[in-house]
Amino acid sequence: MSAVKNENMLMIPKIKLGIVIDHIPAGDGVKILEIISRYEELKDVPITLGLNYDSKKLGRKDLIKLQLEFLAPEIIQHISIVVPGVTIKAIKEYKVYSKVVVQAPKEIRNLLKCKNPNCITNLQPGIETVFVAVNENSDQVKCNYCERIFDRSELQPIIK
Repeated sequence: MSAVKNENMLMIPKIKLGIVIDHIPAGDGVKILEIISRYEELKDVPITLGLNYDSKKLGRKDLIKLQLEFLAPEIIQHISIVVPGVTIKAIKEYKVYSKVVVQAPKEIRNLLKCKNPNCITNLQPGIETVFVAVNENSDQVKCNYCERIFDRSELQPIIK
């Protein structure tokens, strides 16, 4: 494919059926790809990753296309925790049939691991983690058990 910029040329081909994750801030596409790669059910799904595209909204953006019909709610929630504000579009017959902008939830259950080694969730098997947003944009969360506050970005996702 030519490196010449042409406003009518698609840099990533359209998909007939699948999921498009759009409006990803430049550099964060790899974070989403890391989440996707942890799910066994997505191991054999064809994925296209585009990095550093021009964007009127963001300046620069990343883009991911998955050739599958449905993205599980748990995966969408993981994405919303790691990179809130992205747009997830469902595609059928090359057209968008549903679109949602994901935001970090106010309460996160069993999707993030507490960093406090003395937290009961790290000491007692089977206890689910619960974090609650402490500010409006949910970038800081408080563990429901040890009550420590963390930046959401410093917590590791739990993949079952």
